[in-house]
Amino acid sequence: MIRKHWTEPNGVFIVSIPVDWQYRNAVLNNIEEKSPYSFEAYDNSIGCFQLSCYPLSERRINPNFPVQKSNSKVEWLESRMDDSKFDMYLWHAQIDDHLCMAKCIYSATDQNHTAVEDLIKQSRESLDTFRLIPLEDRNHAINLNKYDNFIGSLASSYDLRERAMESKSYIEIIAIVSNQIDAFLRMSILLKKQLLENSNEIEIKYLFQGDNERGIIERRIYKEAKNLEIVDQETFEELNDLYDLRNRVIHRYIISHLKTVDIADISVKYFFLSERINAVLKEIEDIQIEQGIGIYGNGYTKDYEPTENDQKIAFSMVNDKHLMKEFKRKIK
Repeated sequence: MIRKHWTEPNGVFIVSIPVDWQYRNAVLNNIEEKSPYSFEAYDNSIGCFQLSCYPLSERRINPNFPVQKSNSKVEWLESRMDDSKFDMYLWHAQIDDHLCMAKCIYSATDQNHTAVEDLIKQSRESLDTFRLIPLEDRNHAINLNKYDNFIGSLASSYDLRERAMESKSYIEIIAIVSNQIDAFLRMSILLKKQLLENSNEIEIKYLFQGDNERGIIERRIYKEAKNLEIVDQETFEELNDLYDLRNRVIHRYIISHLKTVDIADISVKYFFLSERINAVLKEIEDIQIEQGIGIYGNGYTKDYEPTENDQKIAFSMVNDKHLMKEFKRKIK
């Protein structure tokens, strides 16, 4: 079974789940991203797996359970709680500063179904990978999770770009490709700074902006890229010129003399610039691989060919980003 890792939003724990399971809290309306965290198969779900973690200061220590260490394999106490409608497997453990619980829930009428047997098996195997993250490492875990979100979002943007190009939706092409250029530059800045500082630290401010966070605007990204010699003066000026043209397209198409043919020309310019910036990013990635520094300096090789497992994990990330049937990829 191919597995993908999932990190609790506050960096409290990490767990590996089957690649064809979807995190449901982010999908369902009016469900907060807090315990319990629920997971189900993307297709033909027969039940769900849930994980919960609560501070022991809120739940009090149970003297009947040992308090286990974080960042180590967990010994779970398994029990059952069945009724006339649902069967439920329960697991409990006290780990460092948290009470952790897991549930596997399915309809009582399906208890003899082979898919239920697999659900229980995968739930147990997922729990074997569960690790409570030490307090001092939780911010790093959050940043890694945001980095994964960045990679999944960038991959998903190619679906939107391809659809826009097929339909010759020039304004959409400009919006998406300018977003991709911004992403390439942000990643280039992060990697270049890792090289200069001989660091593996991920400056997440470049890759993620929360709803209430003040982010780094594109023009500042252009300037930082120029200062770090990621782009030259000519490319810097081209970035700023296209930025101004994009704003005209988005905000002043109706109230200006801008023609649709002009928008088509701008979309082509954006496309070719994105290819050049992406090539620069690839060069910086290769330097990290050569020097053994940063994100790509550990475990990556030049011209790496993604495996089938890599592809399925990527499909899962893209599905979670889109949440739309028209873009959904089959994983199994």
